Amino acid sequence: MKKWISSTVLSFGLFCSAASYAAQPHINPQVVSKLAWQEIGLSQQQTTILDAQQRNLSGIDSPIAAYRLPANQGTLDITISSSVEDNDHIFVPNVAVLDANFNLAATYPANTFQFQNESGLQGNRLSKALQLTPTPNQDYIYLLIYTTNEDLQGSTTVPHPAKLYAKARGNQPPAIDDLQAKHSLNGKIHIEVDGKQSARFIGLAMPEFKAKSAVEPQAVGRNTKTEKPLTKPVEQETEQYFNNAIRNAMKNNDVNRAMNLVNEAEQLGLSSPRKTFIGLVSQK
Repeated sequence: MKKWISSTVLSFGLFCSAASYAAQPHINPQVVSKLAWQEIGLSQQQTTILDAQQRNLSGIDSPIAAYRLPANQGTLDITISSSVEDNDHIFVPNVAVLDANFNLAATYPANTFQFQNESGLQGNRLSKALQLTPTPNQDYIYLLIYTTNEDLQGSTTVPHPAKLYAKARGNQPPAIDDLQAKHSLNGKIHIEVDGKQSARFIGLAMPEFKAKSAVEPQAVGRNTKTEKPLTKPVEQETEQYFNNAIRNAMKNNDVNRAMNLVNEAEQLGLSSPRKTFIGLVSQK
């Protein structure tokens, strides 16, 4: 299964969506600043159990997982997963990224998460990887994970355990239906945080940086500057070659080849092949 990574340029006061223009959640900075944030440092992970009774943020009608991440240690590699519970239900996550002042900087809606089959110690899950780089003069950035009423209307297809078992043993999977995990207000969120170097920023309005190319860009389309024919002297035998080739082409009534030879000769700075061609045409 591919690991999907979103690496986003985020600026203070701007809303960016990694994959779609989903409706923004209503975030009141004064309200969210009072939440009990779970702190996660680099090379740490955390599991949060959510249930339908946890409704502690106005504007989001959902249980939430609230995390505080360091903003002064470079780029953050973040992996967020929501596991299928008992092959029966799953909490479908959406992510809101807040800057140091609790302003909404970006959202990652549920449709940016990818389903991953169980592997190793990890069960079936919806998962997403992010790369976020806080700008200077911030101590923390914040992640809110929640679900929406729209997400609750659906379900996620989960491969039947008997099929996975058969495939693992190299056998033909049985012809049985897969399972449907209902989207629920109950679930389990797992988050991992690591660090890396990057040049994308969160938190302040930044100018657009463009990488300098070691090779000058090649113009595509028409150029107002006309390429001049080469003026380097060409040996007489080369000129004779073109003249003979044009004569042979015309002898075989291959006018197109003769014209192509004339064009090639002129690019080399030769003038006599065109005279040869015109002379042969006039004899027809």
